[in-house]
Amino acid sequence: MNTFEEITSLFMKAKQKEQLIISLIKDDLINTKLVNGLSQLGLNADAYYLHLGSTVLNLMGFAQRTKREAMFNRYMALTARANEIDISQSNKPMDVLALEVYAALLMGNVTL
Repeated sequence: MNTFEEITSLFMKAKQKEQLIISLIKDDLINTKLVNGLSQLGLNADAYYLHLGSTVLNLMGFAQRTKREAMFNRYMALTARANEIDISQSNKPMDVLALEVYAALLMGNVTL
């Protein structure tokens, strides 16, 4: 039987993992915006893309190849929205989009 301390520890680890994933998503959003912005200026910045989407999907447990491919395509479509966000005044819109992406991935990871 689990003690209160063990349950609390498991909850804290899950919360830390969630925060890590959301932070990686936000980093990927900012990197995507930067790389795409440089490309629009005529610079080839593809080598600087961090490919954090794969890391995010791994951390979220997308192991099945077919589901992983579908979720990766969904992830890429969602993160493309970063290109439309103006972060010159605040990163808050990126925070919101990162949470939206995370929530969408969570819903896609639910098996009924």
